[in-house]
Amino acid sequence: MNTDVFAGTKIDPGVLVQKLDPDTRSVASIRRGAEARAVLPKKEKLKLRRERWLQKIEAIKLAEQKRKAERRRRATVVVGDLQPLRDALPELLELEAGSRQPRTRGSVSSRPRPSELSRMSAAQRLQLLEEERARFRELLASPTYRASPLLAIGQQLAQQMQLDGGSEL
Repeated sequence: MNTDVFAGTKIDPGVLVQKLDPDTRSVASIRRGAEARAVLPKKEKLKLRRERWLQKIEAIKLAEQKRKAERRRRATVVVGDLQPLRDALPELLELEAGSRQPRTRGSVSSRPRPSELSRMSAAQRLQLLEEERARFRELLASPTYRASPLLAIGQQLAQQMQLDGGSEL
């Protein structure tokens, strides 16, 4: 009795020599290959190193600029920004009223707009804040606000727009 398990098996030698797919993609097998690295002079190596260093510095500067720009954008976001609502309400009122009076676009309000708050002094900002607080308390105390909050806010904004002489879009 023959104890060799593979005694009757015939294997073609061409089948044994194969390139495996993962081996062809492997980085390690490429490095082990016969490709020789190009030997660069010292000056070339230093130039390449300096270029990589400059690219890294540029990437850092660009990332810093992006970060500063994002900070600037976040800082300009006003909590409770009602400017889009203010801009939209007069248009709706004009549509409902059938355009009773023409809007003046060239008029400039005596009070700076919220985008100009950074130009105001601290005392002016505080005074504006106190005026807005008083106006808000007055609105909350009014019976029209309790009956219909959105309508009361719309009327309040319309009155404010008329007092300011209209807002430029």
